[in-house]
Amino acid sequence: MARKTRYYYDEKTCTYQEEKLTPGSLAKKVLINGLVAFALSIAIVATIFFVLDDPVKDRLENQISQLHTSLVDLDQKNQHLTQKVDELHKRDNELYRSMMGMDQMDIGIYEGGKGGSANNELLSGPEVVQHAKKTVEKLENKIQRQEKSYAEVMDVFSQNEERMRHVPIIKPVSGRLISGFGMRKHPILKIRKKHTGIDLEARMGTDVYATGDGVVKFAGYKGNGYGIHIDIDHGYGFVTKYAHLSELKVKPGQKIKRGEVIGLSGNTGQSKGPHLHYEVIRNNLKINPIDHLIRDYTPTEFLKLKKEAQIENESMD
Repeated sequence: MARKTRYYYDEKTCTYQEEKLTPGSLAKKVLINGLVAFALSIAIVATIFFVLDDPVKDRLENQISQLHTSLVDLDQKNQHLTQKVDELHKRDNELYRSMMGMDQMDIGIYEGGKGGSANNELLSGPEVVQHAKKTVEKLENKIQRQEKSYAEVMDVFSQNEERMRHVPIIKPVSGRLISGFGMRKHPILKIRKKHTGIDLEARMGTDVYATGDGVVKFAGYKGNGYGIHIDIDHGYGFVTKYAHLSELKVKPGQKIKRGEVIGLSGNTGQSKGPHLHYEVIRNNLKINPIDHLIRDYTPTEFLKLKKEAQIENESMD
């Protein structure tokens, strides 16, 4: 194919002249074209590496991001487990050890130092790994200390079986919790007042059980809102009350064993409907009966029950 004739404008003669390719001009032309091609290649490579997505780079960044998220999530789960262990420790200190007449575990010994929680914005990379590791170590140490405390309690328990037979530790009926201890709306008076016990689901005529060994202190009817009710003196400062009954199965002065049927549930007194109102009195002070249902629940079930009992709703009495 014949080369096309090229022309250029000659300013000296003010005419167009035919372009003559000499070896020097040809070399110059090739060099210019080569530099342009090289520059374009550099631009394309830079675009590939710095502008367009690099699959390997993206994959590594995604893996790092997922690892970071997993570590933060692990730390949050550890914090949640720590909270549950702390709740069990509080229950052990305030209830089990108290029942056994034992000194409470020193908080400094139990904690063994404080730790913060992971924050996705504040912690990154190795910091998250180190924080998660420290959280797990603190949790393991707390669990070991709590296991030791439970072993001590069980040891004292085995030496005080007679006393423990009298302490109320079971549910008086099998029904679910309806309303907890504390401020509640009264269904009859329609005002907020302290609910001094817990309400448990119980159809009319359901068996009601004594929650610990003791002696019947009262069994009958009083016009104080409780209707037909039973009070049992368990000794060691404990008294339990079972209210709104429909029928009595015991008499004042009668000795009772834990698990013995003492009456039938009902709807007497100031009551919205059939149920059992149950109270625990310790040293003349009405306390939360939830803390004395320890034999019928696992630790996880107990923590769930305690949260449900804190919901402020309308009581049945």
